[in-house]
Amino acid sequence: MSSFFTVPASQRKRKREDRAAAPATKKRGVDAKNDAAGSRRARDREESISGSDLDDDEDGMESLVSGSESESDSDKGETAADRRLKLAERYLDNIREDVEDTVGFDAAEIDRDLIAERLKEDVDEFKGRTFRQIASHLSFSEPSHSFFRSDTQSTTSIAVHPPYVYTVSKDKTLIKWELATPTVPATTETNGSSTRPPRPQRKKPRRVKYARGVRKIAETGEESGHTGSILSVAVSPSGKFVATGGADNRLVIWDADTLTPMKTFSQHRDSVSSLAFARHISTMSSGEQLFSGSYDRTLKTWSISGAGHAYVETLFGHQDHVTSVAAMTIDQCVSVGARDRTARLWKVVEESQLVFRGGASKKAPYIESNIDCIAPLPPNHFVTGSDSGSISLWSMHKKKPLYTIPLAHGLDPMPPLDELSPEVDPETAARNTRHMRRMPRWITALTTLPGTDVVLSGSWDGWVRAWRISDDKKTIIPLGPVGAGSLGQVAPDTPSKQLKNALALDTTPDPESMEVEKLEDEAQEPQPLIKGVINDIAVFERRPEQASSSTKSSSKSQKDSATEARGLCIVAAVGKEHRLARWKCYANNYDQGNAPDGRNGAVVFEVPFTSTDSIVETDV
Repeated sequence: MSSFFTVPASQRKRKREDRAAAPATKKRGVDAKNDAAGSRRARDREESISGSDLDDDEDGMESLVSGSESESDSDKGETAADRRLKLAERYLDNIREDVEDTVGFDAAEIDRDLIAERLKEDVDEFKGRTFRQIASHLSFSEPSHSFFRSDTQSTTSIAVHPPYVYTVSKDKTLIKWELATPTVPATTETNGSSTRPPRPQRKKPRRVKYARGVRKIAETGEESGHTGSILSVAVSPSGKFVATGGADNRLVIWDADTLTPMKTFSQHRDSVSSLAFARHISTMSSGEQLFSGSYDRTLKTWSISGAGHAYVETLFGHQDHVTSVAAMTIDQCVSVGARDRTARLWKVVEESQLVFRGGASKKAPYIESNIDCIAPLPPNHFVTGSDSGSISLWSMHKKKPLYTIPLAHGLDPMPPLDELSPEVDPETAARNTRHMRRMPRWITALTTLPGTDVVLSGSWDGWVRAWRISDDKKTIIPLGPVGAGSLGQVAPDTPSKQLKNALALDTTPDPESMEVEKLEDEAQEPQPLIKGVINDIAVFERRPEQASSSTKSSSKSQKDSATEARGLCIVAAVGKEHRLARWKCYANNYDQGNAPDGRNGAVVFEVPFTSTDSIVETDV
């Protein structure tokens, strides 16, 4: 009996069946019922292979398929899967056109786009890819300001993590403050026939937490904290940790929420004078990177995290006290070494350093003995301040400063003759003091806003001064004191005028001319806004949250976002004494006259934007 497997191959070949014809009730060796089941399984496989995901609209799809299969039967070599794929693409195009014609939108997707754009801006600013020129669009002359203090000694340092401010003082005190959020002045409210005045806004920061001296750790029972003056403070980018360094050679890590000490390090052999966190968390490390500078002429790096805090490495190179440290990027920082008159850029991963030497200019009217302050302008620039009153702009590609402003905060007036010389005769006293001249005010505080052209400096003249970096990052342009216009006063002399006065004072002074000059200086210089030495400055940019496009957002949050002011928030630490020693006591300054003594505390400035339409943003 012949079967399918015994017949010759020529007879075994079958012709292609017509899909439009009715299925045969019986095939060679196969039951019709089994054949129907097999055809259903094949059809299911084809549907799964074709990837058809149009089950949401089966009726519309079936009508399209039935109307199009008859038209495409003539296309030879095209399978059913290809036809269905083509129809699905056409169907999706039609839906896409319908969606574009409507006014609907996806609020969640818009929010994600806004967040992604903001994160990209932050990363670009951190890495120095963008340079926003905002200084000329800020109203530095008329900001709102408020002084706040606690019953402490001189405030030595300050750190900001919005909306909180952390201050430290010489009496071993750490205080956490909450800043007030500035809003646009509200108009009077009308309720029927009665008119109510606007509700006053809170301006002064509110004290949240307070810690002083040595405290016990709850887990271990060990005593942790400071036994001497606290000289520096820094807050981590995440806002979870606060680091303080003191004259007791200790570095203490605190919990930012409760201000409880978590860990005390004693690796430094002298006072910890400066601290700085890297602005972002390194992907190569499990914690946040902290740099510390000390009087023992070394810098140390630390890893701070919730799992544990650890010492990492020590950096050697400075020949004198390290008075200021600032983080450039991850694994890079800059520091200054006081009397060794050098600024150094440290590359931790590469284990190398770049040395920049100052104090070598022969044209400067005053010798630069110390470089005390430094502030970063990532990725390739930084600024320094010295005891000669000069502010210098540096580039990591050049060993000499690109630009220097001498006498940035002016000169101290000459003391009276009876205090300069013990001689009773005025002529003899003048002859003995003929070589004396007015001394510059040191730069005691310096900071920048990375990613922008804003530079701020402080001294003991009673003003925080604003400066702008030029578009080509080669010069520094003065913008005047912060808050001088709000008091209706004329800004103090420009540095160029004070430089001319300083050079003119090299000649032998006359007693009468000295008295006249003192009266003229007192008449020209306005009453200082800040009573004390500015020991530290912190600044951040206020960026109100974008109003949510989601329909779930409440009207109150939209109103708050709409009325919130935008600008810079500047916080300055003020004290009667310099933070590192008693080199300058505010009560001993001769230009105060009968003015009251200095104050210990801090002052906050809210600098608004005049306009934001013409802010220029360039790629570096």
